[in-house]
Amino acid sequence: MSITVNNTNPDTVKVTLFGELQDGTFDAKVMAETDVPYTRCWENEIEQRIIYIQPDPEQLQAILKALNERRLSLDQLQEFGSVGGGTSEIPV
Repeated sequence: MSITVNNTNPDTVKVTLFGELQDGTFDAKVMAETDVPYTRCWENEIEQRIIYIQPDPEQLQAILKALNERRLSLDQLQEFGSVGGGTSEIPV
């Protein structure tokens, strides 16, 4: 199954920050690109990545579920998104 997620719109640059945590789970936050921290967003994170997508809350939960169930990896997720608008088909 795939979901269609809006990419980042150049007029209102919001991104989604995904983090892999030490307990093996993932978390995410949608925020303005200028709000992305230069340090860890989650105290117990292993890695964080910016993806240029603007999912709604339901879509974000579906993506997190796919990450947590290991049906989607951060490397795969990194292939989606754009700063030029449009949409991405993300396999969840």
